[in-house]
Amino acid sequence: MRSSILLPLVASFALLAPSASWAQAPSRQNALKANTRLITVDVVATDSHGDVVRGLSEKDFKVYEDRGVPQEISRFEFVDSSIRAAANNPRAPQIPGLFSNRNMRAPTFAPTVILLDALNTGTVHRMQIRHYMILFLHKIPPDTPVAVFLLGDGLQVVQNFTTDPTILRTAVERISASGMDTEKYPEDDANSASNQLQEADPQAPASVVQSLQNFEKTQYLEMTQQRVSETADAMREIAKYLSGYPGRKNVIWFSEAFPIWIEPDSDFGSDPFMGSGSFEDKVQAAAASLMDAGVAVYPVDARGLETDQAYSAENGITAATSSPAGFAGGLSRENQLRLNSQATMDEVADETGGRTCKNTNDLSGCVFQALKEDSSYYELSYYPTGIKWDNQFHKISVKTTVHGVSLNYRRGFIATDSAVLMKHEDPVKLLKDVCRDPLPSSAIGMSVAALPPDAKGPSANIRYLLTVSPNALTLEPDGQSMRIDAHVAICEFDPAGDNFAFYPKNLSGPVTDASLQSWKKYGVRNIFDYQAKPEDRRLRFAVVDLPSGETGSVDVPAHPTKFIQFATTRLSPKPASAPPVPPQPAPAAAPANPPAPTHVNFRLPSGKGGSLDWSGDKLVYQGDLGIEMSVPAFFQSVYGAKFHCEAGQLKPNDSSSGTPNFVFNFHNSAGLVAVVDLGGAAPSYSGTLPVDPTAKAFFDRLWKSCHCTAP
Repeated sequence: MRSSILLPLVASFALLAPSASWAQAPSRQNALKANTRLITVDVVATDSHGDVVRGLSEKDFKVYEDRGVPQEISRFEFVDSSIRAAANNPRAPQIPGLFSNRNMRAPTFAPTVILLDALNTGTVHRMQIRHYMILFLHKIPPDTPVAVFLLGDGLQVVQNFTTDPTILRTAVERISASGMDTEKYPEDDANSASNQLQEADPQAPASVVQSLQNFEKTQYLEMTQQRVSETADAMREIAKYLSGYPGRKNVIWFSEAFPIWIEPDSDFGSDPFMGSGSFEDKVQAAAASLMDAGVAVYPVDARGLETDQAYSAENGITAATSSPAGFAGGLSRENQLRLNSQATMDEVADETGGRTCKNTNDLSGCVFQALKEDSSYYELSYYPTGIKWDNQFHKISVKTTVHGVSLNYRRGFIATDSAVLMKHEDPVKLLKDVCRDPLPSSAIGMSVAALPPDAKGPSANIRYLLTVSPNALTLEPDGQSMRIDAHVAICEFDPAGDNFAFYPKNLSGPVTDASLQSWKKYGVRNIFDYQAKPEDRRLRFAVVDLPSGETGSVDVPAHPTKFIQFATTRLSPKPASAPPVPPQPAPAAAPANPPAPTHVNFRLPSGKGGSLDWSGDKLVYQGDLGIEMSVPAFFQSVYGAKFHCEAGQLKPNDSSSGTPNFVFNFHNSAGLVAVVDLGGAAPSYSGTLPVDPTAKAFFDRLWKSCHCTAP
């Protein structure tokens, strides 16, 4: 008889521990960080031909802040995306009932979000954007993970990350180009009330016309402010969504953008300053969020290379433009508006280390060239010294001593004292805000595994094992020891997805040495019970680290019937003190003494496999699959449904689980038995069946898992 364990169970264990593939990639934070701040700057170095300059060393760079204050580089690395991907790119299979907010394997090229900005782009240019996006997708290198987002009535995920160009093109093609056009400046809008009034009554009193124009300027400012706020919020959401993924990320922002300021107008209305304003602070704050997340923005001016729209018949003739002087003024305002909106693009690109593609009809080629340069870059990190944490923007300057090398990098950061800002924040409000966000946050890595339900039927009670990566949790002094201040919650959305029920839990408290060591190996774990509803729901698990304000969240589709199926796949044979009995056929056909199993097989879909075999004259482990993969699968099948690691020990998930059994008996058909006891300080072996060194290596590693010390 043979028992088989499908190897996808490996990932079910590994993804719940910090040894998952993302955790192995270079990180911008250390495990269980102290309350300090490490600034990371991705520097793209190119020569006069635009080619990446390789071979530079740390001594070739100098980092300065504000008024030339030099900074000491704490960490230096040349990042070649293709090499990093090859080193950290195991293809973990998809596991039923396991969800993570960092489930992308290490990419060959930087993860890229294509953002179609319908909020700030007119209908005509939205049609052009789709054309440019499809051209860009034809040129993008293979194995580049790309996601497609739409900013319109809120931020929407049209297609999450995939490397399949066919799926991406289909996602772009199904985006509708229809929608509201952006507002025109009222002086140049033939349909504005003031122009309609002058058209209908040229003798209308000037004071009446000017009052109406003042109102229109104020209204135009308010509408523009609304677009700016919504765009800045969307940029911050994207930053939170991408922040947990290591290395450089890119956002291709197809848009007409918005003006970075609205200048005073003395020719329209009675008050030249009414309706004027600047949006630079909002732009800078959004750019700072993107910078901190390691996201470079590449704005693409959807207008391309075009003639002045004042000549277009669709704009009509207004009272303000009917004269030659008025037409010239309208043309001047149009050009100035274009320059001001491109200034917004330049500001975001310069601050984040990207590049603006504008005034060209080869927009897709422009973006492709920029991304090609960014596949390799230098990562410089430092702890700021000689600055005030005053919540103000501080400039970063990076210089090189190598002649002929150009550098492209983020231009600064906001010196936020998170401890002061978060001191009076309500964790319940923060968690509810995380649940309301359109995208999950990856700043704190987390995964959720659905445990088998404790009852059959659509109302089964589901148990979730939540694992939070300790990398972004802040340790604070607490007398002679340390403590964390972290809060988690489950938000259960109604079937329409509009409202949610809120279930918080406080994880704050002192941290013992045993807990600390367990967290570093396995993450911070908690079990949540959920009473499944008859209809499908969406759950969002959220966590906030209160000292830093960092958040994490992951969405779980709560489909009750699927969890019943999932439970069946998770239940596997368990070695015990007596030989496991295989499933019996119908009673009439059942043999009197069914043979005991003599193999446990492990296999991958790729064909690789291994076997723990006691059918012969000894207990052996054989096959081309390493024990570093088969042991976690075996551990998960035996203990994973009932136990979890906590404070260095296997603890039961509930009172019905009892205590773990660490004694295994392996009987073969010749009557020989090997007894393996993993309950002591080291594995012990007894019985009449010898244990081969290959099997001992297997059980040595399994002993570490049983005692929560697995690497």
